[in-house]
Amino acid sequence: MGKFLINDFKRAITSKGAKWYLICTAALILIANIAVICFRFIYGSNEGTFAYNVFEYASWCFLIPYYSCIVIAMIAVGQEYVRPQKNGMTLTCRDAKHTFAPAALYIEKVAVSVMIAALFLVVAFAVLYVITLLFHIDEGIMPWPIVKNFLNKALISLTLWFAGISFAIMFLFIFEKRLKAVIGYAIVTVVIPQIIRVLSLDTFKLGFARAIRRYTITQSFGLVPYPSYPDRSVPLIVTIGLVYGIIAIVIGITVYTRKAK
Repeated sequence: MGKFLINDFKRAITSKGAKWYLICTAALILIANIAVICFRFIYGSNEGTFAYNVFEYASWCFLIPYYSCIVIAMIAVGQEYVRPQKNGMTLTCRDAKHTFAPAALYIEKVAVSVMIAALFLVVAFAVLYVITLLFHIDEGIMPWPIVKNFLNKALISLTLWFAGISFAIMFLFIFEKRLKAVIGYAIVTVVIPQIIRVLSLDTFKLGFARAIRRYTITQSFGLVPYPSYPDRSVPLIVTIGLVYGIIAIVIGITVYTRKAK
């Protein structure tokens, strides 16, 4: 199985989807730096126009890779839906061949997705650092405390991204049609958290919505950039990501296994 896992990972990262994902990532980072330079050109060297500000802005945007987890999962799963069989499904990938039970195939795709996401995060950080350095070359090398602070925030967010991967794989294995999987993912990651957020506003004054909002992933991402904020609890943020991720995996495996004939 190990050889199949490695080959599946290689197949995924060399796919068109992976290349487009990285191109879009680089484009977003480029646009962010151009926006900061334009702001400096218009308003001068004010606060918010320096290289370290780009890293601060980036930590505010950790929701973007979270929402894109469905794309990473689709890259990992591939184009075809594999219908589960009780006696196992024999799959081939390059020179590797393996027979998977439904649960084993599910776990393998989760593992491939996590590996792809980890690679993308490393590449994204490298591209962010290099492009920001080039755009702000006159400021010199980025101070290590700024980089360390950014990396600490990214580390805290890892379990939240893991939850995003778990949600995405769950829907891709539950629904055979990609559109239904994407809609399901959007409902869980965007629609429901936004409804909870709106209901928690002072306009509605719904106490239960405010209590629930604290345990949503989007709220956790919103707290990551602010170390001094009173409601920010690193253990809670990490736990929220792990719990949601594990629940999604359990639900996905259960539903997918029950579909086996």
